[in-house]
Amino acid sequence: MKMYQNNPYGDLIENPTPRCACMLVLDVSGSMSGDPISLLSKGVNQFIQEVCQDDFARFAVEVGIITFGSTVDEVTPIQSILGITTPTFSAMGRTPMGEAVLRAIEVLENRKNQYKKYGVPYYQPWIILLTDGEPTDEYSRAAAQLRELAEDSKMLVFGIGIGDHCNLKKLAEFCPANRPPKKLAQYRFREFFQWLSQSMAQVSVSTPGTGVELPSTRGWDSIQL
Repeated sequence: MKMYQNNPYGDLIENPTPRCACMLVLDVSGSMSGDPISLLSKGVNQFIQEVCQDDFARFAVEVGIITFGSTVDEVTPIQSILGITTPTFSAMGRTPMGEAVLRAIEVLENRKNQYKKYGVPYYQPWIILLTDGEPTDEYSRAAAQLRELAEDSKMLVFGIGIGDHCNLKKLAEFCPANRPPKKLAQYRFREFFQWLSQSMAQVSVSTPGTGVELPSTRGWDSIQL
């Protein structure tokens, strides 16, 4: 990948491919310790590798990662997926989901402004919100703002509940009514991130502003009975 030492936005000038920004907003609170955080790390790295292997998606997809646990951290600033160093996560602390979502919205809005400034076409940004619990901070403003953006077709929001103790009712407050959160079955992060990489690949060969039929979520989602 070419490096642009004098212009951090040089890639937007040199590469005219329409961009699809995908922000992973990941719960790394203490309750994710053990197998869940390990499997999450492996799943994210698998996602990055699979997208990088796709001839079209690797030039279109940009990824950022924000984690929330003891603190809210932008561990991977939004950038071309080709330039990402694969991250590892550790679990600690509570669940400041509201703060993390507000940070994600701010980052994506700034990135959209950069696309517009440099004349780069773009797809609706994606926010993938994964959590195994419920917010421990004041989250109502963040939830309302994210839901409004999704309902106005300015962002695609996917809420994913992890494990048996996730509060899908509160997670649904962040999601549009036509796309309620899904529950990840048995920590199937590998299957989920495989679905996400396939979805990014399909988006990358479509025309911005048109509809895209995404792959089936069968294999990782859990039916609520």
